[in-house]
Amino acid sequence: MPLEAIHQSQIKNQAATISQTTEEAAQKTGLRTWWLARKTWQKIAIAGLIVTTILIGILVSLVFKTYQVLQSMQLQAESTKLIGQETYGHFKAQNLPPVQENLVKLDEHLLEMRESYQQLSFYKYFPIIRNYYLDGEHAFAAAQSGLAAAKKSVDALVPYADVLGFSGEGTFQGGTAEDRLKIVLETLDKISPILDEIAADLKSTESELALISPTRYPESIQNIAIRSQILQAQNLSSAAVDAVTEFRPVIEQLPSIAGGRGERKKYIVLFQNNAELRPTGGFLTAYAVINVENGKVEPEKSDDIYELDQKYRSKLPIPEELGRYLTTEKNWNLRDMNTSPDFKVSMDQFFPEYSSLPSEPDNVDGIIAVDTKVLTDLLTVLGPVEVPGYGLFSSKIDPRCDCPEIIYILSEIITRPTPYLREDRKGVIGPLMRSVLTKAYSSPKTVWPALFQTGMDNIAGRHIQFYFLDEKSQAAAEAIHAAGRLESKQDVDFLAIVNANLAGAKSNLFVTYEVEQVVSAPQDGFITKQLEITYKNSRKSDNCNLEAGLLCLNSTLKDWTRIYVPAGSELISSEGFKESARVTEELGFSVINGFFTLEPLGTAKIKLEYKIPYNATDRYQLRVWKQGGIDTFPLLLETDGNQEKLQISKDTTYSIAF
Repeated sequence: MPLEAIHQSQIKNQAATISQTTEEAAQKTGLRTWWLARKTWQKIAIAGLIVTTILIGILVSLVFKTYQVLQSMQLQAESTKLIGQETYGHFKAQNLPPVQENLVKLDEHLLEMRESYQQLSFYKYFPIIRNYYLDGEHAFAAAQSGLAAAKKSVDALVPYADVLGFSGEGTFQGGTAEDRLKIVLETLDKISPILDEIAADLKSTESELALISPTRYPESIQNIAIRSQILQAQNLSSAAVDAVTEFRPVIEQLPSIAGGRGERKKYIVLFQNNAELRPTGGFLTAYAVINVENGKVEPEKSDDIYELDQKYRSKLPIPEELGRYLTTEKNWNLRDMNTSPDFKVSMDQFFPEYSSLPSEPDNVDGIIAVDTKVLTDLLTVLGPVEVPGYGLFSSKIDPRCDCPEIIYILSEIITRPTPYLREDRKGVIGPLMRSVLTKAYSSPKTVWPALFQTGMDNIAGRHIQFYFLDEKSQAAAEAIHAAGRLESKQDVDFLAIVNANLAGAKSNLFVTYEVEQVVSAPQDGFITKQLEITYKNSRKSDNCNLEAGLLCLNSTLKDWTRIYVPAGSELISSEGFKESARVTEELGFSVINGFFTLEPLGTAKIKLEYKIPYNATDRYQLRVWKQGGIDTFPLLLETDGNQEKLQISKDTTYSIAF
């Protein structure tokens, strides 16, 4: 191209650029002129419109992003929920390998959900919404810590899978039951460090959940409870921390208690007949001395409690309160020394007196009390047991008493009158114990979980109680509420109903009771309570004439009743006792005392009105202490107009807002 043509082209381009610049300048000048010509309110409106448009655009983007994330999380949550349900099912079926596998899957799913959730982290910069986003972060952190605790717990169980009856690669599959128990006791020390790690994870869970404020959330959304579920999760996490903390001393002391580590132990076993109820759970009908080595129990001797009293030469005066109603006795016999419902307090009285007897062991390490429900439950799991010289014992219901067969047979052997002197009436206890233990040790591993659960249920229900001379062992028993302690606690209501059958018949086999209480809102630092206890005897009277020689299980119940309530309580009125109720102080409680009788096929009611010191104005909290030896009983609670019914099978804490 000629130079002249190139020059002309450059001139045209420059002209075009100048023209475009001039037009843009003109437009800007025009826009500026237009903007300056607007009124102030118009400028504000236009600016507001522009900002609103931008915000709407941002909001739409955020909503769309949030929707996408929530949709993704919903799918992840549904998948995670299915795995969780499957894991729980495997655990209930005692199948550990898939539980371990699924816990790993849950960990992976939880991590994916948390990564999805963190895509919404921009909400941290928005007022108010920020709190809800952070609650989610705390929930995820709590879940991950809780899952870590679950994984470590299951991993700790695996070596003991065979012993506990779980499916899995347990390391104790060979040998007899005694061999397995010995190995368990030898290896429990390895669990303590793991418990520390589990406790740390659970405390992390508790701390994270505590940062979530339930009051930020509504009671429910579309009939789905929200606030109560948050509160429940917080309470469960706290309870889990307490459980691990309390359980640790048991793990540490169990080898010693069970005669492991070469420490052979000797215990007195007291058999409490809860058909004749006494404060700790039943009349002290018989006793045995056992030796425990590496978890294996060997009975040494057994005898009637009256044989002990024959050798007991001390003439201790009977306690005033007991003597008021047990008028047949002037001195305090060993068989009546379980006067306090607190098992340790009663054994602190009984054991020194027992130790003073000639020809009784002087190297005893503690006392274990069991009642007839323990025997019945064991036979329910193990099946009938043959006792040499006495026949077959089972837990099936015997129509002669509408009670377990073992209870009727033992009553026949021990209490039926005979026209001749029958020695060693309660000598059956030793052979029965030996037969039950032999069958338990030889039972297949599939039965062990049921045996373990039976033991735990009976400890929780206070049908088995422990008293140790060693302070650490005693502390371990008290930590898991296995020592029958009756202890007061500040700033809560308390109720313990303690009955003692002082008539001699076995009427408690047929006596039940139900409880109702009405609580008013607090006023001037007190709440007023109405308490009603209804006792019923469901069976007709037996012929209890000694000359008839018949089995006397049911006759008039003569009951010494003590109701333990918070210290400083004031009795307003009472009905149903033979005499006016008396209020005493015991173990840090106020105690309402009285005496009543109940006839066969009859009903008796005790009605009390009293007020207790209570400072909390927003929430009512009640601790119900269950007496040893009694079955489950219903408790109907009415609190400031709200009603709820509980079944009390163990110590129970109840809480509700006023």
